[in-house]
Amino acid sequence: MAFPRALLLSALLGSAAVTLAAPVFIPCEVNTKQWGSITYEGIPLSLGEDGSVEVGGVPINFAVATCQTTQTDRYDSQSKGYLVNANDPSKCLTASSLDQSDATFSLQECQFNGAQMAGDVHPEQSFAWDFDSNGNLANAYLNGANSNAVNSTQPPLYTIKAQNDRYSFDGSRGKLLVDYTPNLTSLPTPIQIPQNQLPVTATQPPPALECSSHTSGQIIFNNQTSSANQYKGPINGKWEAQADETTKFVFEECDYSAAGPKNDNNAVYGRIRPATDLQDSKFQCYELTSTNYDWVNGVELDGCGYSTFNFADDPDQPLVVPRWNKISDAIEWVIFQNGTQLDHAYAYTQLDFDTEFGVTQYVWDAHGIGFAFVDADNQNLTKYPPGLVTFNADS
Repeated sequence: MAFPRALLLSALLGSAAVTLAAPVFIPCEVNTKQWGSITYEGIPLSLGEDGSVEVGGVPINFAVATCQTTQTDRYDSQSKGYLVNANDPSKCLTASSLDQSDATFSLQECQFNGAQMAGDVHPEQSFAWDFDSNGNLANAYLNGANSNAVNSTQPPLYTIKAQNDRYSFDGSRGKLLVDYTPNLTSLPTPIQIPQNQLPVTATQPPPALECSSHTSGQIIFNNQTSSANQYKGPINGKWEAQADETTKFVFEECDYSAAGPKNDNNAVYGRIRPATDLQDSKFQCYELTSTNYDWVNGVELDGCGYSTFNFADDPDQPLVVPRWNKISDAIEWVIFQNGTQLDHAYAYTQLDFDTEFGVTQYVWDAHGIGFAFVDADNQNLTKYPPGLVTFNADS
């Protein structure tokens, strides 16, 4: 005979209530210097427009309130407590239901059955986690009214998941959801919560990076300006010159104006991504390996960011961002600081720079294309005319 989940939960919690007739009063308060983003499968949690917590987006800073800890060995501990918005510690990470599938999370007023310092938080806001002190993140699970610690032999009653298995193009996997799963035999995928101690309390999240239109096309490299090693043609996904290459890229227009760059009718700032991201459910962007002025720096794939920064709040923070001139089709990497453009990078092939020009390089092969910011320490580069990188947009 099958029993509804709600009935099973009622019976289970009733049993737990007999065992824990009186709560264990352990001092419990939010550690405002133990804060950071919470991630699911490495993706930060954010707040959606409807107030639901989502997987992907500008990270919410969370702080941790540890209410009970058991040291299981020299390095490992198992704890219970609750998680709050580090910028508003009165708001707890809260499940919408404890007895259904696809329950959502949001930030709600923290609620306690007794005194807050006792840590007897409502079950929809109760979490358990295990922590290896060699790391900076703990694996956490919704605990509900479960009186047990969570470990490999005592799985939680709930399974946290993302709404979607795959990324959208803008880096979202939908809402953070939870299922009631009382018969687990192994640990489900956790969320990971911060355990590091920081010298300051949480800053406000940075501005969201708003990206709009995107254009597909090939990237063309032309270094026929040089007397040797001449090439004009496409590049592949590793930014290597390859004449028969058909690799496509996406230039995604983004609003970085808070950090200084401003789009106009002639040129736009944004990010360069593999065109395969449109089909492959990935969230990748090409970035320079460094902004070191002495080097010819390579280009590599990394995860895209969800935010920019406001130069008025952080004037010392540099921003290096690609710019697409829609008149000439030129692609340049531009560096901004304190809202002002400082320089742009020049494109060079990687071949023989150490021996011929005395310029250190990030080398992967002779066909690799790199970028350098020219200053007094690498003036030898100016003996060799830079190449031209253009974006050949699909018609």
